Amino acid sequence: MRASRGMGAILPSKCCSKVLSKPSACASKAKKMKAGGSVFKSHMMYDAKTGKAVKAPTKAKHLELKKKGYGHTKPVKLKKGGSVKDACYQKVKASYKVFPSAYASGAIAKCRKKKAGK
Repeated sequence: MRASRGMGAILPSKCCSKVLSKPSACASKAKKMKAGGSVFKSHMMYDAKTGKAVKAPTKAKHLELKKKGYGHTKPVKLKKGGSVKDACYQKVKASYKVFPSAYASGAIAKCRKKKAGK
């Protein structure tokens, strides 16, 4: 009989959603995670007040920046002469293909009226 596709097939070991040919690589990573260690990836951290970006290449630098008030999200800057758009504006703009339009304006007003009634 012919074996069915996918069912009962022998696959190489999986680790972290990647197929590995060497199961030992997966085992060493699992041991490290169990021991309380974690795999650290360098990333950018941002100052909430000034918007200054600093790279955190190590866990120690990351914790130091965290104590100083740095975060992971980049602060949003206002465009020149612009204003902050509310959630209703963003929601309607994403859902309407033609923007601005009379339908979109009505949807924004309806959304804001709902939120004011709460």
